[in-house]
Amino acid sequence: MTSETTYREKGRAVVLAALMVLSVVAMSAAFAGGAAAVDSSETDTINDGDRFWKGEQLYASGIDGNNWASDETEVALIDDDGTLVREIPTEKIEGGSGLYVDIDTSELSGEYTLEGETAGPNSVNFTVNDQNLKASFSANETSLNTEEDLTLTSARNGYDVNVTAEGISGSNLAHALGVEGDSDVTVTDDVVTIESVKSSQKWSVAFDEGNFSTGEQTFTFTATDTGAEASTSIDLTSAADTSADFDANTYEQEVGDVAQFTLEPSQTDEMYVNVTEEDENYHAVLRVHSYDDADEVTVNFNTYTASTDVAGSFSAADEGEVELVDKKNNIGANNRLLPSDFELEAYVADSSEGEADATDAAVLILEDRSTDDLTTWTAPASYNVDSDIDTILEDATQSDTVANGDLLVTEVEATGVYGYMTNDAGELVGEGLNLNYTDTNDPRYSEPDQFGVNDLGDNAQIVEDAENDTFYVVADIGAHDMVDNDETWNVSFSVNESNGYIQSADDEELVSQEVDVEERSIDFASELDDEDRLEIENSENSEITAETNVAPGTEVTYRIRFPTEVTSGEAVVGEDGMATASWDFSDQEAGQEIDNIRMTETGADAEVSASGIIVQGESSAPDSFEYDVSTSPSEPVKGDDVTGTITAENPAEDTMSEDVTFTFDGEELANDTVELEGGASDTIVDGATLLENASAGDYEWELTANGEVVEDGTLTVEDPDKGDGDDGSDDGDDGGDDGTPGFGVGVALVALLGAAMLALRRQN
Repeated sequence: MTSETTYREKGRAVVLAALMVLSVVAMSAAFAGGAAAVDSSETDTINDGDRFWKGEQLYASGIDGNNWASDETEVALIDDDGTLVREIPTEKIEGGSGLYVDIDTSELSGEYTLEGETAGPNSVNFTVNDQNLKASFSANETSLNTEEDLTLTSARNGYDVNVTAEGISGSNLAHALGVEGDSDVTVTDDVVTIESVKSSQKWSVAFDEGNFSTGEQTFTFTATDTGAEASTSIDLTSAADTSADFDANTYEQEVGDVAQFTLEPSQTDEMYVNVTEEDENYHAVLRVHSYDDADEVTVNFNTYTASTDVAGSFSAADEGEVELVDKKNNIGANNRLLPSDFELEAYVADSSEGEADATDAAVLILEDRSTDDLTTWTAPASYNVDSDIDTILEDATQSDTVANGDLLVTEVEATGVYGYMTNDAGELVGEGLNLNYTDTNDPRYSEPDQFGVNDLGDNAQIVEDAENDTFYVVADIGAHDMVDNDETWNVSFSVNESNGYIQSADDEELVSQEVDVEERSIDFASELDDEDRLEIENSENSEITAETNVAPGTEVTYRIRFPTEVTSGEAVVGEDGMATASWDFSDQEAGQEIDNIRMTETGADAEVSASGIIVQGESSAPDSFEYDVSTSPSEPVKGDDVTGTITAENPAEDTMSEDVTFTFDGEELANDTVELEGGASDTIVDGATLLENASAGDYEWELTANGEVVEDGTLTVEDPDKGDGDDGSDDGDDGGDDGTPGFGVGVALVALLGAAMLALRRQN
């Protein structure tokens, strides 16, 4: 094989040589630095440990605060391995007497040493770092008229950056970034320069339809001094339809209450609402905003203050903010809104100038208010008046009697009061609303005792449930010095002519209820014997019952002192005024004396005590059926059909019923309610099929009554073919009863079949 240089190879060599020459020239130009004139304002000395960023142009007039020697002609740039990177010639500072060196960092990265002759130290160490500029949007795609976060990160902090966006003017770009008018921002034709950018900087970019178009939009960031650059793109699609919609066509409320209507925004961060009375005597334009990503915003409209304080009558129920943009009020500051229909219109632009189009409409109907009913309840004294109302109501009992010290809960059903009923301190504000307690004992020569709910101070709490047109007053009226035991008081709620919705005294509204205040009492429900002793049976369920007038739900404690021991217990008062506790005194002998039995209602003064005696208890009657479960056959074997029978007997004198289930081998075979008269019996499962052609094995079964297991067990089906499992190996016998030495019948048959098949194969 021969080697011959072709013209193509010669040409390639020429090109490579030319490229090498050009590379050398380019590198020499880079090492030489710029030749532009540099004045003293652009130069500085490099100090030990200084950090610079790749791409910066450094004009070093010396090191560590000392200038280069006047006869210095060049300085050396050395990398961290001690290798000379290049020698840099000194240049004369324009308009000055000093020298400088021009260091281009675009090809540098890492630690370096600069060495030269100075009046002080002759070398200095510094670093050049990559800026690592990166930009990204929070999404790859968005629609016009929306916002997306744009993040710019860098290893560097506090640098200046130029921002451009393809096809977007500088002013529109500054608006999109939200930086227009900022003191550290400069805007030119198509560039926005932002000073002192943080190492991680975020902007919320507004892609307004008037400034941006659909398609890919690229943003480019360039550090002003290093040239470090980063770009990011986002796909812009057509603007989604913006709208503000009501969640209902009609809203209803009574005048004097707080009406609500709910808006649902779509692709808009603000909404406007027109609220207009049907005769146009009242008009308000609202701006709803700052609701972030909420799916809906509910607006409160206080119809009581609507005319006296238009702006303060509207507020956000939860998400967002509501502000008044425009209003018209011909009702007058001293009048109240009357029942009327209000037109509601929703917009996504300011509707006060009349140029916007409504995106939805609804109607708010304000109806007449009313005062409807008053009911009284009693709750245990263990609660405070300011306890959670739901918890109090769980234990409250409707009653027109209250034991002194228990809580009296007054429930009032009324509408048109919840826009103004209480002040910030929780007190009834007046405005013609009165909740009073009046002694029904009317003296001949003076007015009866009376006080209002506010007179109870901390001994009363008003709780509003406007959603259900109800409010509650929880009070300890016994804490007022006018209230005594064995008195009857009238609890009333009235709305008089001082209220804006009551035209005259003849229209006054009143609901009331009389309540008896009793001294707290507790006593034994059972009569004492002739020796004033309480008789207690010696049974497993020995009971003592208290009879009391305290509120149901109150706890009663019991203390029983025997000569040699003390036992205690507790019970809760039921709605019948009874509280029963039980003990197991079955080991006590009849005739055993009890020194003292004391009952006290918890947390109060009422108590009663007496001595006692154990008496013979009656034998307890049976409280459940007796069952018998049987199978046929009783000891089944493999192949049997097995049936089951269950009988039930009521050993008690009275008629009883029980819910019975029977489960066999995981399958529920019976589920029924069985009722038997006293002493009666019945077959409740009669020969039910449990197994057909039974397989050998164990089968679990279970019988329950009223959810409790009363009988269970395992039915075993034997396999008679298995015998006792003895294979005769103990005496060395070769086989069984078939007389074939060394093999059983089965093995012999297999051997014969094998021989026959082998013979057939050989014939073939």
